[in-house]
Amino acid sequence: MPAGLSAAAKISDKAQTEIDGFMTLRMNLAACKTPEEALSEIDSYHALHFTGADLTSFTGEEKLILENFEVLEIYNYMRKMKGKESEIKGLIRSQYEKNNDWLSAHKNETISKWLYCTAADMLSCNLSYASVTAIMHDGLAVKTYYEKALEQDPDMSYALTNIAQWYYYAPAFGGGSKSKARSCFEQAVAHARTNAEIYYAKIFLSQYLFENEAQRGKSATLLADADAFQPGGHYVEWLRKINKAGFSLYYYNVHKLGPADVDKAIGMI
Repeated sequence: MPAGLSAAAKISDKAQTEIDGFMTLRMNLAACKTPEEALSEIDSYHALHFTGADLTSFTGEEKLILENFEVLEIYNYMRKMKGKESEIKGLIRSQYEKNNDWLSAHKNETISKWLYCTAADMLSCNLSYASVTAIMHDGLAVKTYYEKALEQDPDMSYALTNIAQWYYYAPAFGGGSKSKARSCFEQAVAHARTNAEIYYAKIFLSQYLFENEAQRGKSATLLADADAFQPGGHYVEWLRKINKAGFSLYYYNVHKLGPADVDKAIGMI
């Protein structure tokens, strides 16, 4: 156990198994053809894992972590559907406030690395609906939460992948750094524990490397490695399509591109 990590911060083995199981579900949802199908799969998983006697065996903190993961994944698919903006905003805001209330009430206790990470994820999602003042404050809080998780476990692949994205997207004057992003992406791959962690870590590193034309062969290899864990998954297929158009995932997001932009770029090749 790393120095500074108290027993109170360590979640139960059962909770860790559930986290790993949900991460596997996230990866396998790439096989779903529509957002509606993915949401149905999440509902089915919830009924089997997050209800009844199984749920009562978890601590309040563990329940919040699992709930965060579920809400984040529902958000990921709902935002692909039309007419859901108001519902999404309410869902994220409610969970954001639940995390803030928990962290405030337990500020003198040691918080699990998984709660710090999922609370940071929730903060990131809420930034889309926040005021400029809140964005400035919470944008730095996101990084702080990932850093707190990494203080407990410097090899935590999930935290490394996510703080790498923070470093990538944040402006240099605010602490962003493409070189730090690459280092964290590479560490996330090196320290991934499960197939799902390997899948996501290699995908995000592949998209970073794609932006360097000399590294595109390695980028394609990393995508192929990820695809082996979810053969024919729509996420890797979509990434290959935007890469064919000349865009990395990060460029696509920063410039708020859409399917029409990708089709147009491919048509010009």
